[in-house]
Amino acid sequence: MRRSVVQPLQEITEATDRIAAGNVNSYIPHYARADEIGRLAYAVQNFRDVVSRNFELEKLKAGTAKQRDAAMDERDKFNDKYQATKWQLTAAINSMPQGLVMLDGKAQVLALNDQYRKLYGLPVKIKAGSSLEEILQHRVDSGLFKGDIKQYLAAIIDRIGKRQPTCYEISLTDGRVIKIHERPMDGGGWVSVQEDVTAQRKGQAILERTEEFLAAIVENIPEGILVKDARNLRYLFVNKAAEEMIGMSRAEIMGKTPRELFPESAAELIERRDRQLLERKQQLETIVDTVDNPVKGRRTIAVRRLQIGGPERESHLFVSMVEDRTGQTDIAAPTEAAA
Repeated sequence: MRRSVVQPLQEITEATDRIAAGNVNSYIPHYARADEIGRLAYAVQNFRDVVSRNFELEKLKAGTAKQRDAAMDERDKFNDKYQATKWQLTAAINSMPQGLVMLDGKAQVLALNDQYRKLYGLPVKIKAGSSLEEILQHRVDSGLFKGDIKQYLAAIIDRIGKRQPTCYEISLTDGRVIKIHERPMDGGGWVSVQEDVTAQRKGQAILERTEEFLAAIVENIPEGILVKDARNLRYLFVNKAAEEMIGMSRAEIMGKTPRELFPESAAELIERRDRQLLERKQQLETIVDTVDNPVKGRRTIAVRRLQIGGPERESHLFVSMVEDRTGQTDIAAPTEAAA
């Protein structure tokens, strides 16, 4: 949001300040963009053009009535275009999906858009010229704010004075979460872009709970789970059962390759199984093998394997689900080992 919305608004605001200072040849950034920021820049460019023309008219020395009439007609056209440009600026700001409010150095409202009004249910009487304190008081009256208005306002005025950009989130009393980006403007002003991120935060909370739930399941199932990076064959994850089967801690296993953990014959066999898995994409049927474990000696294991992703994917994993069957008498004579 800072790169695509807040910073472009700051640059367009700076261009507007240069025009107001008399630099009618000032470059207008982001003019070629096809979104709301582009339309805002287009409107500012129109504003620059009409201001430039007005300067030319001021310099015109009309010596005859005809010239004076022509100048007045031109001025009328300028006023019409100025009003149209003003409408374009307002429309561009109101079309933004985020709420936007601009303040001066004393926290008086310079501009605010419709989305900002919707975020806090602001009445029409709150407009350019109102104060941020009036907005906060309305939020208190409507039950959306329970803090100390004076303290909250003082903190914002302090940030305006220090020209200190910031980003933070607030929680409203109705359960909504609002993300706020604030940046200083030339001339001591302040722009705040605000967005309702309640849905995203709820989604993140659900995802985190799901991840915790799945992690608890994987960590406590009796099968050993080993996950390897298919590109370099280094172990990325092992569960508690796999630690017990191998006889090493996950700190000793993770980041290592089979050749760094197992005897050469076992490592070569594991790599051969990996190549077979790569060709078959998955191997859900159980294969019973033996493995020379460097800690627990020769073990009989039953392994199911699958791969996640593929060679062209950024994440390409091999997953092995291992059951230790050492000592079971109903197993056919084991083949060679791999995990």
